[in-house]
Amino acid sequence: MLSVSSLMVLAQAAAGQVGSGRIQGGWGYVWVSYGITWGALALYSLSLWLRRPQATPGPKE
Repeated sequence: MLSVSSLMVLAQAAAGQVGSGRIQGGWGYVWVSYGITWGALALYSLSLWLRRPQATPGPKE
């Protein structure tokens, strides 16, 4: 059975293997995700515009 002190030693050893917790770079993924989002919104807007109800002339009064 592990004692508390040996668990602390294992935790400190594992913490040394972990990075600083900051993502380096990655801006390419951010810009691609923005592009996908804006593209999807543009396509959705276009589909709404194409499916809009056409004005039908009513009876003249």
